[in-house]
Amino acid sequence: MREFKWTISLTWLAALLSAAATVHAHPHGAEPIVMGIAPQQEPTKVYAMWQPVLKYLEREVGHAFAFETAPSIEEFQKRVLEGRFDIWWGNPLTYIQVSKSLGYTAIARDTTRIAGLLVTRKEDGAKAAKDLVGKKIAYSAPDAIGGTLLVQSYLARAGVAPDQVETIYTGTHDSAMRAVLDGQAMAAGVVPRSFNAFDAAQREKLTILAKTEEVAPQPFAVHPRLFRSVVVKIQRALLKLNWAPEGKDILASIQYKEIVVSNDFDYDIHREVAQRLKIPF
Repeated sequence: MREFKWTISLTWLAALLSAAATVHAHPHGAEPIVMGIAPQQEPTKVYAMWQPVLKYLEREVGHAFAFETAPSIEEFQKRVLEGRFDIWWGNPLTYIQVSKSLGYTAIARDTTRIAGLLVTRKEDGAKAAKDLVGKKIAYSAPDAIGGTLLVQSYLARAGVAPDQVETIYTGTHDSAMRAVLDGQAMAAGVVPRSFNAFDAAQREKLTILAKTEEVAPQPFAVHPRLFRSVVVKIQRALLKLNWAPEGKDILASIQYKEIVVSNDFDYDIHREVAQRLKIPF
């Protein structure tokens, strides 16, 4: 299968500036800062949601940015583990892995904590986790913290063991919900962000069976190859969205409430979850 790569350069700023005037963001000089965004929805939808953020960062940081996602969450996380992105946003579990192996550092996050949602079709009539015994449950990826691991932890505490259900992985939260609507699965594990962004007419056919505990949300994390001066500019620009005139609309485009400074300690709870589930990091 041909590898899918979704890369979009938002401006030709780097080509227009002379080498002397360019802000050197990393050892590659005037090349764009590559920002990876996890594909919780379809790639085209992810691009549409995040384009205002990328354009804003280009203006505030004074350097070209390139947008990249992947056809599935698993493929995206593989690219993160390869160190492909200068800055990325996505799974906190992946973050605790690459913070240790590659030196990525969390610099900002949303104030809204993340949780998993267990959703089913309204017409199927499931009322409790026990109703899913012997049924299929769709997830985006095996190690997605909110839509998979927190949901699986909830099911275990509710008395539904992993071997009592059949698990399928669909690549994105959108496709997991579509699997439920198409009758390929009885339920799906997703996150509120994806559920709220799902097509309204289709979402109306679903019901939330359960919501899990809440943990720290996806971080914006930077690779150590980025110069510290540029990292500071990116972090300040993200925080400025809280009061900039266009900030409210930009935050709304990615379903953010407010951006705050983040650091590695915010993700110790995820390290505890990983240890409890025997997931290496």
